[in-house]
Amino acid sequence: MRRETGADPESAGAERELERRLTLATPADSVRGMFFRSVLEVMRELGDMHAVERCVEACGERKFVDFSCYPTSSFLRLLGTSARLLGTGYGDFEGALRALGRRGATDFFASSTGRPLWTMLSGNPKRMVDNLPMAYAMASANGGQCLVTWVSSRQVRILLDRDFLPCAYVEGALTAALEVLGTRDPRVRSRSLGPLGCEYSLTWL
Repeated sequence: MRRETGADPESAGAERELERRLTLATPADSVRGMFFRSVLEVMRELGDMHAVERCVEACGERKFVDFSCYPTSSFLRLLGTSARLLGTGYGDFEGALRALGRRGATDFFASSTGRPLWTMLSGNPKRMVDNLPMAYAMASANGGQCLVTWVSSRQVRILLDRDFLPCAYVEGALTAALEVLGTRDPRVRSRSLGPLGCEYSLTWL
């Protein structure tokens, strides 16, 4: 089921990025349980219990409490294992990370904390973007920064600093957030700014 990525520079780059971020994660860095659960639910929906067990083995736990905190290193190992197993279904490793990010954002907005945000922000992408630092602080447990800069009424740059999540995963999450809130043709592109920094360009119609 795993797809070799040696002939795909972009996908291989995404794998290297994840592995690099994994080496930088400390015991004090953590991720909310809902994002672990989201990835495992994607794997369970495949109906391949062997794949699920490989993911459980990678992250070390089977059940997670949504807003409890768990080691970032465990989440990155889970993401890497899941993306390799899903790669053929989403084009490659990078595409699988993007799909997992989309699912993570969708599940966040369906959670007890995310639903009020969706109610408040739905249909108003400007308000959503302006509130991204607050949403990021709620979803993240690593103490990173989220800075927003407006370029035009439908284009914005977002800088995430000290964020351990792979850029492709965040691209998927931001795209899903824009879709959930009612924008048309949302597009997200990323540019790495260092080991734990990335700039995202968001546009929509």
